[in-house]
Amino acid sequence: MLTFEKVLSIFEQFLFENEIYEIVQTSHGYTILEWDSRAKEWIGVQLCSTPEEMAEILLDDLTGYLEYKATLGRRDLTYKDIAQVSAQRQVYLEKLK
Repeated sequence: MLTFEKVLSIFEQFLFENEIYEIVQTSHGYTILEWDSRAKEWIGVQLCSTPEEMAEILLDDLTGYLEYKATLGRRDLTYKDIAQVSAQRQVYLEKLK
């Protein structure tokens, strides 16, 4: 059974590496906040009503991070990059089962 705690545990290293994300528990559920350090403001706020929703949001954020990390924003993704990102993403999907 997927719980918020399990999702947070699975994505712990990703969240540690990316200090732009902060996850807080509110009266409406867990909320993922995304911080823009240059503008000094929150640029993204997403409410997670279920652990599955949180996992989906974090998986999408992780995918974007891995794609950026592969290219450093300097070039388009290659097929090799896409395959590596897909393999890393699959590791997370397996842990979420």
